[in-house]
Amino acid sequence: MQKEILKTDNDSVRQYLNLHFKEKLKAAIELPGSFSYPFDSLKKLAKLISQDKKFRIYNWNVPLSNGSNLYFCFFQIQEKNNKSRFKIIDLRDRSDSIPEPEHSNLTSTDWYGALYYKIITEKTDNGKIYTLLGWKGKDLTEMQKIIEIVTFDENDQPHFGKALFNKYKGGQNKRVIYRYSPVSSMVLRYEQQTIILGKKWNAAQKKFNESHSKVSMIVCDRLVETATTESKTPVMIPAGDVYDGFLFDKGRWNFIEGVDVRNK
Repeated sequence: MQKEILKTDNDSVRQYLNLHFKEKLKAAIELPGSFSYPFDSLKKLAKLISQDKKFRIYNWNVPLSNGSNLYFCFFQIQEKNNKSRFKIIDLRDRSDSIPEPEHSNLTSTDWYGALYYKIITEKTDNGKIYTLLGWKGKDLTEMQKIIEIVTFDENDQPHFGKALFNKYKGGQNKRVIYRYSPVSSMVLRYEQQTIILGKKWNAAQKKFNESHSKVSMIVCDRLVETATTESKTPVMIPAGDVYDGFLFDKGRWNFIEGVDVRNK
């Protein structure tokens, strides 16, 4: 069914086929054993499980002829008292009706649609925080990379967005959205990096000795404006070999400008 969706060039047919695919997938993930089933024959379906195995994501996009995409996602959440039973939550993409997505608290019914490729699980004093890294092909003129925060309430309903980005644009963002030209590719990944903890002057060697530590952090390209021959309007592209990052500490993602990427 996925192959048929991509084969046709008619948007109405694509959406019709996708509706049937979505129904079949939902029926499949309601079956016992589905949480650990690989679904490895579905190459165009993102399948992510949180580190603590609280939930699994089934996520896909349907490209349209105008260069935009429709996004779909199921959250499969294991019941607390019965691991063989699941709560299936259907996320509804409302990207076009969210006026300020960087500053909005969202739910499953007004989701900022994206294609996720990484779940990061962090413990805090107030519970666990889940951070999703995602890609969004908005249209022919703009791509996006997204850092999304997910928390769950007492009824295991997901909530999207939380102002946890310290030292980034005043610390008010509830999600981070990088917008860049589709002629470029942008790095946004979670990986181990070596960071400098401090420097101490070595008088004998007449140089500074650096102390280092390995940490896991989000690393991304720094975007800069550039003019294009096709349009007078500047577009954003990666600066090239200039990286920024986010390091999780004390319940917040702390923005670090100018990361020395040594493990790229």
